[in-house]
Amino acid sequence: MVSNAKGKAMEYCFDSIFVKNGKIFATGWAVSSVAENEIEITVTDEKKTPVDAIVTWAARPDVGLAKYGDPKAGHVGIFLEIPFHGQHLVTVYFKEKNAQGNVISEQSLPLNPALIAARKFLKESKAQYVSTKKSLIWLKKKLTGNEYADYDTWLRIMRVSRQELFEQRKTKFSYAPKFSVVVPLYHTPAKFLKDLVRSMMYQSYANWELCLVNASPEDVHLTSLLENWAMRDKRIRVIRLEKNLGIAQNTNAGIAASTGEFIAFLDHDDFLEPDALFCYADALNKDKTIDVFYSDEDKTDEYAAHYFYPHFKSDFNIDLLHANNYMCHFLAVRKSLVDTVGGLNEKFDGAQDYDFVLRLTENTKKIYHCPRILYHWRCSNQSTAANQGNKMYAIHAGKAALNAHYKRIGWNARAQEGAVDGWYQTKFTLKEEPLVSILIPNKDHTDDLDVCLNSFFERADYQNYEFIIIENNSVLPETFAYYEKIEKEHDNVKVVYWEAGFNYSAINNFGFKFAKGDYIMLLNNDVELITPDIFQSMLGFCMRPEVGIVGAKLLYNDHTVQHAGVLVGAGGLADHVFKGIHEDDPGYMGRAISSQDVSAVTAACLLVKRSVYEEVGGLEDEFQVAFNDVDFCLKVRKAGYLIVYDADVKLFHYESKSRGMEDTTERFIRFGNEMMLLNSKWDILSTFVDPYYNPNFSYLEYYKINHTIKEARKQQLIARGEYSAPKK
Repeated sequence: MVSNAKGKAMEYCFDSIFVKNGKIFATGWAVSSVAENEIEITVTDEKKTPVDAIVTWAARPDVGLAKYGDPKAGHVGIFLEIPFHGQHLVTVYFKEKNAQGNVISEQSLPLNPALIAARKFLKESKAQYVSTKKSLIWLKKKLTGNEYADYDTWLRIMRVSRQELFEQRKTKFSYAPKFSVVVPLYHTPAKFLKDLVRSMMYQSYANWELCLVNASPEDVHLTSLLENWAMRDKRIRVIRLEKNLGIAQNTNAGIAASTGEFIAFLDHDDFLEPDALFCYADALNKDKTIDVFYSDEDKTDEYAAHYFYPHFKSDFNIDLLHANNYMCHFLAVRKSLVDTVGGLNEKFDGAQDYDFVLRLTENTKKIYHCPRILYHWRCSNQSTAANQGNKMYAIHAGKAALNAHYKRIGWNARAQEGAVDGWYQTKFTLKEEPLVSILIPNKDHTDDLDVCLNSFFERADYQNYEFIIIENNSVLPETFAYYEKIEKEHDNVKVVYWEAGFNYSAINNFGFKFAKGDYIMLLNNDVELITPDIFQSMLGFCMRPEVGIVGAKLLYNDHTVQHAGVLVGAGGLADHVFKGIHEDDPGYMGRAISSQDVSAVTAACLLVKRSVYEEVGGLEDEFQVAFNDVDFCLKVRKAGYLIVYDADVKLFHYESKSRGMEDTTERFIRFGNEMMLLNSKWDILSTFVDPYYNPNFSYLEYYKINHTIKEARKQQLIARGEYSAPKK
């Protein structure tokens, strides 16, 4: 029996379907319109003759939350096994019956096995997809393309309304610090200056000053404009320099003249949303310890007529910052912290803001990200917003700033320019070479195992490791012959024997007992090493005291991405990001090729400190097959450690792209139960927030899919706790 909230029509969805061994397998969900009603599922062939299909109901906490408001609501997940014998069509009937057994609603869905086999089904059916968080869509193309041409419309609808601005202006904060917005000017066009100043005067938060640093005194027209603006609003101050001192020193002159408790930075050709400072002040009234602010941003054309290419950012992510200066705008910093770090350094002109941000992170972790588009970066012919290559010197300065940062914090590491201009890679030199114990569960499949082991023997340029192969109920004699052979040939290979049934977590915990290394690598038997410096790179991250786990980039054998980190909350509970893009595709804002902090990584290749493994109690036996790695990572994060995705380490993972379908009733029920377990433990569907996911992806995707601006706006207000249902 399944149930749903009153007043809704019966709904169903198949979100996975394939043909195998003369059967159609399908997983999905179905919900009735009234709580007391039940749904009956039957199947017929092309002659309308009933088919002996097996229908199994199981838990679907994601659907339960979306449809009922309760992830523990009824067993709404469905698993179908439909036999067919060469016929071209089978039809699935959904019948909704009331308490008296009468059919009150009926829907049908024809299935063509040939089309299913060709993977055309999901495009041709009218199936719906339900998820409380849309899977993270890392955009592979700039949002100026046709696919996302409606971003400009989306922004104009989603930005703060006039009514909201009116209410903001009436708000009386108990803590209302002054923001000094510093803007270095140099031959600034009048149009740019006008847009900038007006964006400040329209701010709904009033306690600010605008420090305009004029480094072009010979520009008579600009000087006159500045004098006029200063006369119109006493909060506008003009700092006059005798000559251009360079971007860093010009900015420092503005900092020195500022009187605010916080210093904010704005480029002379850019401008702000009218609620930018209000958002920061509001955050401060919730947490007065915040030292650094940054927001999401986008780009605009030279005439500020069209908005495009939004940068929806992660919350503070130190390893992502080491790959690219993603924080940049709209930056605001507590003045006392600016005094501590010493302002901008002209040595790094071109990347002076990157050096500045890196020094800030060395002195505070009280960093707040506002996930809203508050800053508009104007694209002009000379702007780095339009073309980073216009200032190649800035890229070189960024590398120098990053290397200076590593030297200050004592890392034995060097930065090098990445595959994309403005992005960097970090290479570690290990001061020591600790033993790494690699745990590999295995049942038969010695061909896969042999490929895996030999890829390390032949390619890894680090030698201090051992393999612990955990034998798991193999039945083939040649498997045991292989074990004997590989142990004789390699003194760093040991086979141990697990005698109970399959339980991935328990098997690895068992293997851990035999490990001698200070670092433990969980590894699948169906991976093949590509990157020779896997240990130097992953250990470089993992040996840092604040890091608990490091994962790698996994590829299918066609060189597309299978894993590049896990988003918790996607697809209902958790999902891989960047799945299916080419290994060299930078992904959205270079994040597919950038090492960064994430909420979880896959255990198909996972490196963890031995001490951390012991501290959190290893993997949980309750997660026999699915979600054990997600749960493990969340435990490690809860203990205070970072989880790092190492984008520079690659392995092939010979897992089928269609894998994930639970092709037996028992597996389907087990998978549903493990979904419920993960959600009940971490409350993912209700309260969990992945700090490395930006909610604007969901808002934009919701709008793109549904083309309903009103509903997209509603979803945003709900997330912000500001939604009020309209009066009837």
